[in-house]
Amino acid sequence: MKKRTALAGAASAAVLAVLPLAGIASAAEYTVTYTSGPHTGDKCTWANSCAGSASFVHDGDHLLVWDNAGDGHSVVVEYERSDVGGSDYTRDWNHYGKYAKLDVNMNIPEDGWITYRVCLGEYGSRQVLRDTCSSFFWESAG
Repeated sequence: MKKRTALAGAASAAVLAVLPLAGIASAAEYTVTYTSGPHTGDKCTWANSCAGSASFVHDGDHLLVWDNAGDGHSVVVEYERSDVGGSDYTRDWNHYGKYAKLDVNMNIPEDGWITYRVCLGEYGSRQVLRDTCSSFFWESAG
């Protein structure tokens, strides 16, 4: 009986991993899936063999954030969007573990833009490890 409970719990966790996540303060939708190995996005974290990477996909306005290493750190993407004001970067955290891909589904106007970088960090304290950050990358949304 305990084995079935454990298996049911694991199956539930796997199903939840692909459902949209709610409760994150943003106008975006979030989905987490798992890949079979590391992925090199358009930007990689610096000086650590691309432990985290990110890419912006124009078709549908998706910002994808990969965790490529089981190093105990989360991957965080910091960004600004042309349609969202503010005095600080928006941060989205991939804290789901090795080979997790966070899909941040945005809706940026066609004449808009995004600038982003990818870093490692500590999700619990929301501390970004600045010495791991890539340079910023600017892209048109259209």
